[in-house]
Amino acid sequence: MSDPQDPFSAGERLAPPRRQPEQKPERPQRPERKRHQSLGARLLGGLVFGIYRFIFAGAVLAIAAGVGVFFYFSANLPSVDSLKDYKPPLESRVYASDFQELGSIGSEHSIYVTYDQIPPIVAQAFISAEDRLFWSEPGINPAAIVRAALTDITLIGTGRRPIGASTITQQVVKNMLLDNHITFATKIKEALLAMRVSQVMTKQQVLTLYLNEVDLGHNSLGIAAAAQTYFDKPLSQLDIAQAATLAALPKAPTNYDPFLHPADSLARRNFVISRMLADGAITQAQADAATQEPLLPRAGILDQGIPDGGYFADAVKAQLISQFGADTVNQGGLIVHTTIDPALQKAATDAVRDGLEQYDHRHAGWHGLVTTIDTPNLATSWQKPLAKLATPPGMREAWRLGVVLNAGAQSALIGSIDPASGAAQTGSLPLANMRWARLPGHGAPSAVSQVLHTGDVIMVSGQGNDLSLEQIPIVQAALFSIDPNTGRVLAMVGGWSHGVSPFNRVTQAQRQPGSSVKPLVYLTAMEQGVQPDAVVLDAPFVEQLSDGTVYRPGNYEQTFQGPVPLFHALEQSLNLATLHLARQIGLPNIATTFQNFGIVNPMPPYYPSAIGAIDTTLWKMVTAYAALDNYGREVQPTMIDSVTNPDGTVLYQAPGESCPGCTNGTPTQPPQLSQPGTQVADPDSAFQIITMMKGVVLRGTGVPAVVGISQPVAGKTGTTNNFNDAWFIGFTPGIVTGCWIGYDQPQGLGNDETGGSVCGPIWNEYMKAALKDQPDLDFAAPPGMSLEQVPEPDGEMVTEAFKPGQTPGAQDQNSLLGGNDTGLGASTGAPGTTPAPGQPGAASPPANGGSSLGGLY
Repeated sequence: MSDPQDPFSAGERLAPPRRQPEQKPERPQRPERKRHQSLGARLLGGLVFGIYRFIFAGAVLAIAAGVGVFFYFSANLPSVDSLKDYKPPLESRVYASDFQELGSIGSEHSIYVTYDQIPPIVAQAFISAEDRLFWSEPGINPAAIVRAALTDITLIGTGRRPIGASTITQQVVKNMLLDNHITFATKIKEALLAMRVSQVMTKQQVLTLYLNEVDLGHNSLGIAAAAQTYFDKPLSQLDIAQAATLAALPKAPTNYDPFLHPADSLARRNFVISRMLADGAITQAQADAATQEPLLPRAGILDQGIPDGGYFADAVKAQLISQFGADTVNQGGLIVHTTIDPALQKAATDAVRDGLEQYDHRHAGWHGLVTTIDTPNLATSWQKPLAKLATPPGMREAWRLGVVLNAGAQSALIGSIDPASGAAQTGSLPLANMRWARLPGHGAPSAVSQVLHTGDVIMVSGQGNDLSLEQIPIVQAALFSIDPNTGRVLAMVGGWSHGVSPFNRVTQAQRQPGSSVKPLVYLTAMEQGVQPDAVVLDAPFVEQLSDGTVYRPGNYEQTFQGPVPLFHALEQSLNLATLHLARQIGLPNIATTFQNFGIVNPMPPYYPSAIGAIDTTLWKMVTAYAALDNYGREVQPTMIDSVTNPDGTVLYQAPGESCPGCTNGTPTQPPQLSQPGTQVADPDSAFQIITMMKGVVLRGTGVPAVVGISQPVAGKTGTTNNFNDAWFIGFTPGIVTGCWIGYDQPQGLGNDETGGSVCGPIWNEYMKAALKDQPDLDFAAPPGMSLEQVPEPDGEMVTEAFKPGQTPGAQDQNSLLGGNDTGLGASTGAPGTTPAPGQPGAASPPANGGSSLGGLY
């Protein structure tokens, strides 16, 4: 009962009492069974338990070691973030005027393409060849790693490189984040980084990096560059076989080089095709067709693009580096549009090589043996050793290597490899096609066997039984052609072959121009008001030079014509008449003209300078003639039209003609075209010289240059003392071209090998191509000028130009015949004198290969 005094007590329980668990009846115990175990069973059980413990302990240790290795190698790994925003260094690409690619500038040949620009068949070829599980793996292939590890264990101590099991992701990591030195440590780092890359980048991003950075040989990084290198086509045009050829290269770019090892490359390519078939990327029919396709479009021949454009490309590169810096040019991916005309460049290259061959056959004799093949049974086993020989640099496209299988009196049996098909073939080289191949101290060979012997490897051209013997000349030449109105360089050939010698004889060779400077001497006279028909004396000229020697030059013909009109003296390139003219108009005035036209600065103040005893370049001489062609307006040759960066921003635009009134002109005030360039001579005087130079090619020393050319041409020959240098520079209203021939180490070209006879035919061949289908435009006379008939010394009437107020025959005919004919005056600055040593303007007489007497012809 509850206590009424206790407020917290109650008369009943707050909760029911807990139930006590029921007691379960005890289960009767089974009687203990007596166990009987043998000693062997007890030992086996202990062994199994021990093994379990060992495995467990090993697993724990392995996990711990793995964790340790992970943390150890993860500590100093490079960040993979740089790959996400990676912008590769891009070579600059140079294009001709017709947008044909001329070449590239950079340390590596690379063209970056985005993922959507990669043809699926190309991507699949690389995946089939390099990483078939690429789309599903986590950056590594564990099964392949285990296989490689087991194999690498057996290689320990052998000195051999560990084999790889690299996925495409691992190759990206190795190429872009690690070095290429394969060790166990680098392979672990490579795997760890590959897994990280797979977490932060998509498969498409990884594949894009890989295909743009993979080394595919011949300095080509990435598939787009390799497509050009091996197939001369854009990436988008590759077929299955060509894609497989590229995909065969990453394994070993040199060993599977299709140019150097075509058999190995073909086998590897076909293996890749079979992998593509097994992966379901192509059908059986496609695989069969791809397997039957030739390895390369032209077996064993690298496409050379624009013929011998290396000289021009080098000059463009030098200008770009000067303007933008080497890093920007080599890695900035500049797009450079140049002025070169591929068709004219080919014509120029052919003309130079044809001319040098003709000269070489006249003078050089035989020096063209490439090597010899010494093998038993040559008659039946020559194909392989010949096929392994590298093509000599500078060998013309129509030539090929051949081995002499038998040499007799009237012909030689030649074995060669057809460059188009790669098939072995034999042909006959008759004596008539190698008569030029004289041996030292002998005349033309009377038997083939005097020159060629069994096993000799030579260069030949032709087909069948009409083969011809060929060789690369030692003599060199250069040709330079520009548009005189704009200065745009149209063609540049700096020698026989850029592959033989990259020395550019257009821009780098300092040579004496000989009589090709004479038009500027006569221009100086015209600017002083002398008429083209004024009479000058062609007679002995004697001058005491500052060093005390007496300068007594002669004409090429060693004759004197007496008083002759100026135009005739220029036509016939009369040295003595030119020197007498120089005496009358003054060397300082001639020096000013030379310097204004840019051929030399300063001109040595000696009379030999007036007939070409100075050092200059073909570039400078052609530029000076371009100014004449432009009626005295200075012309600056330009090789680059524009430069843009990869995003299209224009960095440079060539200065051009301006026309302020072209948009708002009126009929009463027509727009006037404003051309750049300083006026360095008056147009009337320049036109007089142009007219006189037309006579040079019609009646004078330049006749060989214009044979078969109908368009009006003005030009001038140049031949230096001892026939060391031969020149011809000529122009029409729309194109000016110069040619030079000589030896790099100055020596005589041979008697009578003048500018007209040696350079004239080269200029002629090129200009026929350049002027094809061009109208016969003549040089327009400036306002007020008149064209008048005047007599040659033989009475023939010719046309010359006269300024307003000038009349043929009206000028005092004795104006150029007076003065000190002996030239032995000693007063400084007086006509006919040379500054003495130590006086203003004094200098040493010029020398070039022992020649300081000036031009001959």
